[in-house]
Amino acid sequence: MVQGVGSNYYNPYYEQSQKNQETRTDNPLLTVGGLLLASEGIHLLSNRASKALMRGKEYTNPNNVSKVVQSMLNKNNLNVDVYFVNPQNINRVSGMSGISVDDLKEVAEGKNAFYADSAKVAVAPTSKPSLIQHELGHAINAKNKFLRLLQNSRNYVAAIPTALIILNYLIKKSKKNNEETFIEKNAGILGFLAYAPTIAEEGLASIRGIRAAQKTLKGQSVKFGALKRNYFFAWLTYLLAGVGLGVASKLSVKTGIPTSM
Repeated sequence: MVQGVGSNYYNPYYEQSQKNQETRTDNPLLTVGGLLLASEGIHLLSNRASKALMRGKEYTNPNNVSKVVQSMLNKNNLNVDVYFVNPQNINRVSGMSGISVDDLKEVAEGKNAFYADSAKVAVAPTSKPSLIQHELGHAINAKNKFLRLLQNSRNYVAAIPTALIILNYLIKKSKKNNEETFIEKNAGILGFLAYAPTIAEEGLASIRGIRAAQKTLKGQSVKFGALKRNYFFAWLTYLLAGVGLGVASKLSVKTGIPTSM
């Protein structure tokens, strides 16, 4: 006959499970070390994706890119000034666009491209003109209220780790026991989800740029595969940034110290 479980009942399996649990959870340094390694790995992968984008060949000549740009401007009624920047014309572009030379330096060096909705200006490197199609994709997205909201969400992602620390503190304060909170369990996912709108909007901007090229240059001898590959590497940097924010959020909640991506 099985006796009821009382104060004198000894269960060796229970003792072993407790030891295993302690082994799993009582190693904060191991967890923090793993997160730091993950963060460094994500940073290295992102750098590789950026370099792959910069090394990627253009899918067509600048003249064809200009045709695609004009088509995107006309078909979407975009009131946007477009500039191709290099070290020789950077000062002139700065004066014409109202964008500071400092903000244009990376573009001139072929390392960046951007769309400034407040100034209605899109810029891309002269050495990588096809990036302008992606930037005009942002301009098209900005005409939609919901998509503009996705665009603007990136302005707040840097505050996510700190916000999670504060929320977790408030939840912990109201709890009577020391169990893991929802935020402690899901900080990584919450951080990634905060960046998901940016990842989605960036992907859509690229899709718009690719589709515009396919429609405008249909039947011509151009390498759409090269354009898709370049845009994939660009999008990959944002995906990795989202993963990085997830890791930073987890690390921040674990240590109580805000950590950037």
